[in-house]
Amino acid sequence: MARDLLPLSADLPADLLAEIEGARDTLAASKAGSTHKAYASDWVRFCAFCDARNVEALPAHPDIVALFAHVEAEAGIAPVTIGRRVAAINHHHKEAGFPSPTARDAAGVIATMLAGVRRKYARRKEQKAPAEADVLKAMLATIEGMGLRALRDRAILAVGMAGAFRRSELAAMQLPDLAFAQSGLRITIPQSKRDQEQVGQVIAIPEGRIIRPVNLLKHWLHAAGLSGLDPATGKPRQGAVFRRLTRSDALTDNPITDKTVARLVKTAAAAAGLDPSLYSGHSLRAGFLTEAASKRANLFKMKDHSRHKSLDTVADYVRSASMFEDHAGEKFL
Repeated sequence: MARDLLPLSADLPADLLAEIEGARDTLAASKAGSTHKAYASDWVRFCAFCDARNVEALPAHPDIVALFAHVEAEAGIAPVTIGRRVAAINHHHKEAGFPSPTARDAAGVIATMLAGVRRKYARRKEQKAPAEADVLKAMLATIEGMGLRALRDRAILAVGMAGAFRRSELAAMQLPDLAFAQSGLRITIPQSKRDQEQVGQVIAIPEGRIIRPVNLLKHWLHAAGLSGLDPATGKPRQGAVFRRLTRSDALTDNPITDKTVARLVKTAAAAAGLDPSLYSGHSLRAGFLTEAASKRANLFKMKDHSRHKSLDTVADYVRSASMFEDHAGEKFL
């Protein structure tokens, strides 16, 4: 059994203490900011659960953590969220210098409860309708006029689908990330959901002949005064590509949020006569992959463009698009 380490002395040399503090910053960066935020919320929820039952949250007994998981599942919380909340409980114990409940769970009651939660409360993954080319064209046609909001919204929809972007990636896109070329546009994605190490990736969006996403983006940037060099500095402009507008459609320096993208997709879907409940921000990303699969695009090219870690997810789009082609029962049904 490993013995507990004593805390480091504050009398260590200043340069060594500075190195240790830097190491702590690196440890803190091991989890994304969104994970830290979620863990904090999960911990508050667990503490409230324990307070209501007059039991200790720190250190927590493994049976109490297992009970917490059960009660959360009964309340309709998704199994994946419950698993994260248990991870948050373990994390906060370690941060406070206590062994985690899972580490002290000799009987394995927490792991058994989580397995039961996944089996009993498993949810079928909700699939939103993809915004393929025809659907996207119908959505774009509902946005009329040449005002700032119309230009911005058309650019968001077109670029979102053309780049197979997640809505968070659209909201985070920065002007220096754009590099226009003769054949279209290169966009650098410095960090995304599946790129926690911030390696980054560059994708290409062609000019296009039908949706013409690059052209729509240029119209927005020009109208918003975001194209070219900054006249004050003579350097490339900084800031978000897609920005919030006031109610009177005045431009602000603040970026849109991922919720802006989701609302826009639903609004445009409804205006096009589609059921808005079937569409979400993910419909743009799914639309690119669905359309590419139907046009028999190269599977590896699709994976590179959508930044998926695995081919399996991309292959699902191909299987769906080709489900009726060369059907096993075609010759006798």
